[in-house]
Amino acid sequence: MILSLLKKELLLIGRGLHGILSMFVLSFTLLFLFHFSFEKDSSLTILPLIGIKWSILFITSYVLIGQSTWEERESGAGLIVQLSIPNWMIFLVKSIVVWFFLIFVLGLVCLGMNLMFSNFSTIGLFNHIIFLIPGSLSLSFLGVSLGSIAASTRMKEVILPLLLIPFSIPIFLFGLKSEFRYIGDAMSLNQSLILMIFFCFFYGGLGALFQELQSENVDG
Repeated sequence: MILSLLKKELLLIGRGLHGILSMFVLSFTLLFLFHFSFEKDSSLTILPLIGIKWSILFITSYVLIGQSTWEERESGAGLIVQLSIPNWMIFLVKSIVVWFFLIFVLGLVCLGMNLMFSNFSTIGLFNHIIFLIPGSLSLSFLGVSLGSIAASTRMKEVILPLLLIPFSIPIFLFGLKSEFRYIGDAMSLNQSLILMIFFCFFYGGLGALFQELQSENVDG
C-alpha cells in the first residue's frame, strides 16, 4: 500500500517536470543575481548567505507544493486513493516525497553557494544542511495539509499562498535564529535541533488531524 502511494506521488511529480525545472531555474537564478550583484564587489558574510539559503527554501517549497497539489487535483488521483487508503497515510507519504525533493534541490543549492560565495565554506557543508532537514520537513507537512484544505475551496490557487505564507513564517524565522545562534555558540546545537524537530511533530500532527477532519466532513 505504501509503495503504491510512493509510486503515485513520484508519478505526479514526474508529470510536473516543468514545475521541477522551473524550481531549479528559479533557485539558481537567485544565486546568480546575488553573486553578480554583491559578491563581485565585496564578499558577503555568512549571515546574509544563511538568509539567502532559507529564502530559497521557502520559495522552492511553495513552488513544489503548489505544483504537486495542482497535478493531483487535475488528475483526480487524490479522490481515487481516498476510497481505500486513510487520509493520514496519504498525507504522510505525500509530505515525505515533497521533503525528499526539497532536500535534493537544497543540497544542490548549497553546493552552488559553496562555489559562488567565498565565505559560505567558513562552516562545513553538513552544518549548512543540518537545520534545513527539519525545517524543510516542517514546511512539507504544512504545505501539503494547507494544499489539501485549499483544494476543497473554490479559490484554490489563491487560498494556498494566502495560508502558506503566514503559517510558514515561524519556521523560517526560527530556522534562521537557530542557525545564527549555532554559528555564535556551537553548544546550542542540541537545543536548537530539538526545537526544530518539535516543529516537525507539531505540523505533522496538525496536518494529519486536518486530513481526518476533512474525511469526516466528506463522509458526513
